[in-house]
This record gives sequence, C-alpha cells and structure tokens, in this order.
Amino acid sequence: MLVKRRLVERHWLPEDTDIRVTRLRVTPGPAPEVEVFLFPRCSPGYKDDVSSEERVHGFENHVGLFMARAEEPVLTRLADRLETAGLMVYEGSAHNPHENTTMLYFAPSAPVATARRRFPRWELQCAGDLSACAARRPVRAEALRLAYEALKANRAETALTRLSRPPVPVAAAER
Repeated sequence: MLVKRRLVERHWLPEDTDIRVTRLRVTPGPAPEVEVFLFPRCSPGYKDDVSSEERVHGFENHVGLFMARAEEPVLTRLADRLETAGLMVYEGSAHNPHENTTMLYFAPSAPVATARRRFPRWELQCAGDLSACAARRPVRAEALRLAYEALKANRAETALTRLSRPPVPVAAAER
C-alpha cells in the first residue's frame, strides 16, 4: 500500500506499522466516497504527533477520480496531461487485488504546491489490473522531494487563516 510507504518514510515509522484504508459512502448507489486512513494506537510506531503533522500539512489530502473502463492508451494520455498541463508529479501506483483496482498517485509540482489547495494531490483509480501500464511511467524522485518540501512549507493552518471569510447568512445565499 503506497500510503503506508509514504507515512513510514515521512515519519520514520517501523515497517510493521499497521495503517489501514477504508472508504465511506455518504449516500447509496454511485456517489462520492470519503477515504479514511486508520492508524490504530496499538500499532508499532504509533505516535500522536503523526496525525497532527498530517492534518497540519495535508499531505494525504487528495481528489480521487474513478475510471470504470480504463484502457492503457487513455490512462497514459490522462497521466501525461496531469504531468504536463496539470503540473503534477507522478509518485507511484498500487494494485488492490481485493477490489481489482489500480491507483496512480500524483503530487503537485513544487511551484504549484506553494499555492495552498484543499486537495493538492490526485489519485486516479482504475478498474482492473493496469500495473504494467503504471510501471512504465517513471517516478521523478527529485521533483517529488521538492513537491513535498513545498507542501510542508505551505501549512494548512496558515492557508485556512488566509482563506477564511465571514459566513454568508442562509437567507442572503438563497436570493
């Protein structure tokens, strides 16, 4: 699981750290889902500061797009677009054999990461095993390192202060 690898590397956690991912569906049927990362307190390496660090920096905040009928040429073109016009950096992939889905992960490039966004990272989730296609895409390690440095410098709490504005009264919003 790529998210576990990122957390282990970022926080110097032991390899046997227990990190889990689950998805919550807010409404029945096809609808947006919320992905939740779980780090049990009984897990090896558990530290309270890991969750607070993650909340402050928003490293794992992302928008996920699901491609029900992903084909290699279409996936390759979309990933190319994210890396060129979208100014994203490919950071790897994972195949979930339980769901038979392949995920490709993208971080904002360093220049983009300096502008705070609520969901700076993207995940493309594709039906099927497209690991071979994903494996052909190079991970640019230095660009990725710079991206995460920029994300770390761009703390969520300062961005939320900059973006906060007074709430709009309900009656005014309905006019």
